[in-house]
Amino acid sequence: MPKGEAMLLEMRNIRKSFSGVEVLRGVDFSLKPGEIHALVGHNGAGKSTLMKVLGGNYADYEGEISLHGDKIRLLSPRKAIDRGIAIIYQDFSLVPDLSVAHNIALGREPRGRLRGTIGHAILRRRSAKEAERLGIRLPMDASVRSLGVGTQQLTEIVRACSREVRVLVMDEPTARLAPAERELLFSTMRRMADEQGVGIVYISHFLDEVCDLSDRITVMRDGLVVATRPGADYTLDTLAELLVGHEITGREASRAAAPTSDASEALGATQLSVADRPPLDLAVAKGQIVGLAGLVGSGRTRLARALIGDVKADGEIRVGGRRVAHVDPERATKAGLSMVPEDRKTLGLALGATVEANIVVSALGKLLSVLGFVKPGSRPRLAEEMIERFVIRPPDRRKIVGNLSGGNAQKVLLARALGSRPVAMILDQPTAGVDIGAKVELHNQILAAAKEGAGIVVISDDLDELLDLSDQVLVMNGGRLTGSYARSDLTRASLLAAISRS
Repeated sequence: MPKGEAMLLEMRNIRKSFSGVEVLRGVDFSLKPGEIHALVGHNGAGKSTLMKVLGGNYADYEGEISLHGDKIRLLSPRKAIDRGIAIIYQDFSLVPDLSVAHNIALGREPRGRLRGTIGHAILRRRSAKEAERLGIRLPMDASVRSLGVGTQQLTEIVRACSREVRVLVMDEPTARLAPAERELLFSTMRRMADEQGVGIVYISHFLDEVCDLSDRITVMRDGLVVATRPGADYTLDTLAELLVGHEITGREASRAAAPTSDASEALGATQLSVADRPPLDLAVAKGQIVGLAGLVGSGRTRLARALIGDVKADGEIRVGGRRVAHVDPERATKAGLSMVPEDRKTLGLALGATVEANIVVSALGKLLSVLGFVKPGSRPRLAEEMIERFVIRPPDRRKIVGNLSGGNAQKVLLARALGSRPVAMILDQPTAGVDIGAKVELHNQILAAAKEGAGIVVISDDLDELLDLSDQVLVMNGGRLTGSYARSDLTRASLLAAISRS
């Protein structure tokens, strides 16, 4: 469908406040039929709040919204859905204990033969067809709880696209997808835009994707729109500078030299067999960063969870050269092994607790207590030290973590890991869904931790991140380590090839 100049969606002078603080300060945004319009900005710029207004989550907004020229008032998510507005949020809204097929059909379940029942066989076939139409293959009978984050993301996409959609909003859809899955998503988006005339709002911190994919790009900062231009008018550098409001000077921390072969071991595993996979060996020296690359489902996260004793595995695990017997998360933490999980909302943070409570929890038994009693004043001192070190905003240790932006919440999670002064750390997707400024800050802290002597394993789907941080990159497939490469021997293309052929 050719893109016309008539607007599909117009949002004019949108304002939204929380507790008297204005988060959206008169925002204008528009979308044409068949257009992919990127919305980018620093964490806390107001992007997600604007889209939640569009999704009917905030009924108390000010301003006007028009769809196909008709003024509408979106007072609930149901009203937005009924208008053909579908939003895929960064934090999943799936039901963990239902199957993939049932999640896709949620709210649209077909009737069974008997009154009040569901036609499960029809539901499964229909969900499979809806996924197939998008070129996506999913395990329809598996419970969502058992899936990796990447497969959960694809399930969200199929569910949103299974309805009659006029406006589709995608908030960080590729943050946890492997390269091949990203390409599949992009082709699906372009097909929906070109063939079905769906207007797509695309929110992403991957600026190269934004520049390649978008027809128009709108940049937000501090609750305001600072620029809206055709995608072809931007370069990565000009877009990055608009995002942060000044020139990007790059990483401040300098990478320490890779450790020598005789450096002492921070984290090791011998004949470690996870989920009946062939046993593997792993060695990470103090001060070394080892990147773990692979496709979604390759076994990287399961290996990480086995190392901290969160899933059952056979073999030997060592922290600081010492064997950890009967490893479980508590023993791993006491031994000096910290982990930052990929799903910060479900597995990482206590969203209803304060920044202080989240930061100090791993350090209580190791650093902050004597004979089981917490040292007076030690909790706030550690929290304030880490808030300052990580530039967490707002700098308030009493702030509830669930009210922070995604980038600041991720900083709290990494601050907690470093606050216990670990011998070794495992970082699973440490910068997924954060903006370019927060990403640079997190990279600086990871590099600083390695310079201080921690051995670090970084699991990431961002190949540039692996190349920027790692001394050595291991490639995984099917639960096996299929390749080991020195950073100096790799380019982005060669790493992608290694992952693809593994």
